[in-house]
Amino acid sequence: MLKLKLTTGTTVQALNTLKNHLNGLMNESTWLGKEIKSRTDQLQKLQAEATTVQNELVAESRLKKKLGQAQSDSGGMPQILDYVQQKAEMYEMEQTLRNWERKVEIAEMASKKAKAARKLAQTQGK
Repeated sequence: MLKLKLTTGTTVQALNTLKNHLNGLMNESTWLGKEIKSRTDQLQKLQAEATTVQNELVAESRLKKKLGQAQSDSGGMPQILDYVQQKAEMYEMEQTLRNWERKVEIAEMASKKAKAARKLAQTQGK
């Protein structure tokens, strides 16, 4: 009877160890199942995104081709924005030129006044 109890105790211990091991494996299996589902969903999303990007790439290449053809058709014609920018720069330079001309006139008048004052001072000093 004692021998049978020892055998039963050993068997129960082995059974508990195996149950714990099985429980760990079941938890790991559940985690792996969730991980597989998650990665499968992620793969589907990435494939859909890759398809969208591929379609956008095709559309962009068509647009680039059309724009390149339109640009070659326009030949040596200047762009409108370039023309507008050059006109704005021209007006700005004309304004700067007028400012400098006014400054030169003022400096010339000041120079004439200074010469006249010097001449007057020289004549009074003699």
